[in-house]
Amino acid sequence: MVNYIILGPPGSGKGTQAKKLAEKLGLFYFGTGDLMRKEAEKGTPLGKEFQAVWDKGQGELVSEELTDGFFEEKIRENLEKSIVFDGFPRTLSQVRNLEKIYGKLSTKFKVLNIEVSSGDLIQRMQTRRVCSKCGKIFFRPLESGIRQCDVCGGELTQRQEDTPETIKKRIEVYNKETQPVIDYYKEKGILINIDGAPAISAVEKEIWEKVNE
Repeated sequence: MVNYIILGPPGSGKGTQAKKLAEKLGLFYFGTGDLMRKEAEKGTPLGKEFQAVWDKGQGELVSEELTDGFFEEKIRENLEKSIVFDGFPRTLSQVRNLEKIYGKLSTKFKVLNIEVSSGDLIQRMQTRRVCSKCGKIFFRPLESGIRQCDVCGGELTQRQEDTPETIKKRIEVYNKETQPVIDYYKEKGILINIDGAPAISAVEKEIWEKVNE
């Protein structure tokens, strides 16, 4: 059994690529952002704590103290499945927790690291819009005048974490917390770097080629 971990800074397109890879391979998509947003929508005590962090609008990530138990529960519910992880692990402590969860299971991991420059990330995130109905992501500025989803006609909205004042902070936090994870997997010889600058279809093609090497 092979699991895939998709790494990449905010705005790199890792969520889009993780979903595409999971769909192509018929694997379970483990999107931490989606899981937390669903928990917040349920209005559970934990979901309310997630929402409180996002409402601050300061680019802070939800603390491991809040997320680790939640993610571990979700992983253990799906241990029998091959998984594409999006947004986990993001710290070395989460790497250790992941290895502990899988223990002696004969599970292999492949790690895809999507690389995009900070300048490109900022530009992308300022134009990212999400359909409020189907969740499809588009990149278009508000001045384009297009406010509806091309797929279902739902309203396009901007995520709280994509406002200009939080973007740089999110990139800084990612670089600080996740670079050690990238270095760790590189040393283990299971890290595959992906150029995330080209169009989505080109990035998807490179990932598919390297996954099948």
